[in-house]
Amino acid sequence: MLPETVKHHIHMHWQEAVDTLSKLIGFPSVATPQPQDGFPYGKPAAEALDFMLEQLSALGMTCTNYDYHMGAADWDDTLPPHLGILCHLDVVPAVQANWTSDPFTAEIRNDRIYGRGAIDDKGPAVAVLYALRAIKAAGIPLRKNVRFLLGCNEENGSTDLAYYLAHAAMPPQVFTPDGSYPIIHLEKGMLRLEFTKQTADPIVRFSAGTAPNAVPADASVSLSAAFCGTAEQGSQITCQGNKLAYKGVAAHVSTPESGDNAITGLLTYLGSDAAFADCKALAQLFPHGCTDGSGLGIACADTESGALTCICSMLHVENGMLTGCVDIRFPVCTTKEAVLEQVQAAFAAKGFRCEARIQSNPHHTPKGTPFVQDLLAVYEEQTGTPGECIAIGGGTYVHDIAGGVAFGMEYPDWDYHMHGDDEFLPLEQLEENTCMMAAAILRICGE
Repeated sequence: MLPETVKHHIHMHWQEAVDTLSKLIGFPSVATPQPQDGFPYGKPAAEALDFMLEQLSALGMTCTNYDYHMGAADWDDTLPPHLGILCHLDVVPAVQANWTSDPFTAEIRNDRIYGRGAIDDKGPAVAVLYALRAIKAAGIPLRKNVRFLLGCNEENGSTDLAYYLAHAAMPPQVFTPDGSYPIIHLEKGMLRLEFTKQTADPIVRFSAGTAPNAVPADASVSLSAAFCGTAEQGSQITCQGNKLAYKGVAAHVSTPESGDNAITGLLTYLGSDAAFADCKALAQLFPHGCTDGSGLGIACADTESGALTCICSMLHVENGMLTGCVDIRFPVCTTKEAVLEQVQAAFAAKGFRCEARIQSNPHHTPKGTPFVQDLLAVYEEQTGTPGECIAIGGGTYVHDIAGGVAFGMEYPDWDYHMHGDDEFLPLEQLEENTCMMAAAILRICGE
C-alpha cells in the first residue's frame, strides 16, 4: 500500500499540482509540421518541455534535453534506468469556437479542469511529477532508477521517440499513462493513408479536419456552381449562398462510433448532385455512419482485439486538388500489408491515388509478465476493484516499445472528451492518479 507520508504530501500539495497543470495547459503545444524558430516541433512545444524540465531539475533529478524532441529526468543517474514512465506534452489542435472556454487557458468549473491536454497528456505528466515530488519529500529511497520521459510529437507519428531511441536506450520496463485503466496490453495495428486526386467537382474550397487521428466535427465547402442535389437537408447542414457546412460531433479515432463525422455527412449530401462525382465516390468508400471499413472492403474482427475501425479524418480541396487522410486501426487477425493492398485497390477503382504515411503492426504484451502483474496489483490496491488487461483500437505512446503497457490515466466508463471539445480532467482524479503513479513507482523501484 502507498505509505501515508506520501499520500499526505500529495493531498497537501494538490492545489499546487492543479496550478502546475493550469500553467502547462497554457502552452499551445500543437506540434508544427516543420521546425519553427529552431525547434523541431515549434516554440510552444519547446516551452512546455522547458517548463517541465525546470520542475524536475528543481526536484534534484538529472535532466537531459534531446534537442527538444524529448526530455528525460533520472531519479539517480548513477544507476541504469529500470522503469521508464513516458508522457507527451504535444496536443491535438482545438477549434476555439467549439469550446465553452479558451482551450489553451485552463478553466475550473464543476470540479473539473478544462483545457486541451488536461487528460492527454499534460494531466498525466503533472501526476507523475507530483508523485516523484511526494516520494522525494517523504525521504523514501529507490533501489532502482526511474527515468521520466517527456516527448513532443506523440500525436503526429512519434518522431520524438525515434529521435530519443537513436541517442539513448529505453528502460527495460516502460509504462505510459497515455491510455486507460486498468492496463492496456494490446493495441491494434495502424495505417494512416493519404489519398489525392485532381477533381472536376465544382468545388472552390473544401475544408474539414484538423488532426489525422480525430473524427472531425466540422466540414465546410464553397461551390463554384449551384447545388442541385436531391438529398434532404438535415439539421446538421447549413447553407449560405454557395457555401455549405456540416456540424457533426468530434471523437477519438479509436472510438469513431461515438462521433458524427462531418466529412462523410457533407460528402453524402454533395454526392446526391451528379456534378459531384468524386464526392459521391468518396461517400461510397466512406458511407456516413459506417466506421468498420466495409466501404473499402476491409471490415474484419477477432475476439482478442475487436473490430477494425476506419475513418476519413481530414479532407481539403484547394485549386482543384483534393487531398484526404484515412486512419485505420486493425485487429491481430489481419496484416497491414493485406489491409493496404485492399484499400489502395478500392481507391484506384474510383480514380484516386492512395499512399501509406504511417504503418504499424499490433502491439501485444502478455498478461502474465511480472511487470504487468505488478501494475495490476497497484491498481487493485488503490481502487479496491479487480484489475484486468484490455485491448484498444487507439495507439498509445508505448505502441512500438517491446514489453510496454499503458497504465491509466482514464478510468473506465468516463468520457473526458479526449481529442474533442471541452477536454477535461476531474480535479479529484488528478490527486487519485498522482497516488496511483507514486504507488507504481514504489512497487517497481522502491525498497
